[in-house]
Amino acid sequence: MGIGTTRSFADVDEGTQIEVLVAGATYDAEGRFGPAVELELEVLKPVAHAGSTILSTFGLSQPRLSKVRDLRADGFDDEAIAAALKNKNFEFEGIDEPETPKLGGALLRIVKACYGGDARAVKKLLDECDSFGELADALVGRRVVATTRKDKNDYTRIDRKGEFYRVMADSSAAQNGGEAAAPAPEEDFDDIPF
Repeated sequence: MGIGTTRSFADVDEGTQIEVLVAGATYDAEGRFGPAVELELEVLKPVAHAGSTILSTFGLSQPRLSKVRDLRADGFDDEAIAAALKNKNFEFEGIDEPETPKLGGALLRIVKACYGGDARAVKKLLDECDSFGELADALVGRRVVATTRKDKNDYTRIDRKGEFYRVMADSSAAQNGGEAAAPAPEEDFDDIPF
């Protein structure tokens, strides 16, 4: 089973495009900033960083509760927060009442890239998943191309604001249920720009 960690073990320059394999994915309903999915990403390319691990957490969308957290952090009281929420057309009985999380943002872009940008495949996946835990499990074994960033502690993470791309060539057939072509020798990949 091993011992979990909250740090990344990769040391990849910020702004590097990398191909990663989703080696693990965990849904956390009570994350630090709300519900989130943590991805354990194994770097495949560039070869110089192959085998390194990057941990990145992607929050689920809860617009009202996110707004409440932000306004509280800015020092607003509950009455002022309620007024601000009403002004933004949020419907609620209590400002802290539960809000159903939704898939969006960077995590949705990752899901799309993992499924080759195929809207039908993504829709089918989302129709088949009854929970975010199942969605996290469905990402394990998938590949995606992403861009790195460094966090405030100088750990390598995935840039949530960047683009995510499907993996081309040999692995795309395998991800779509077909047989993958035999991979080219590893040295052939060294010159492929991402």
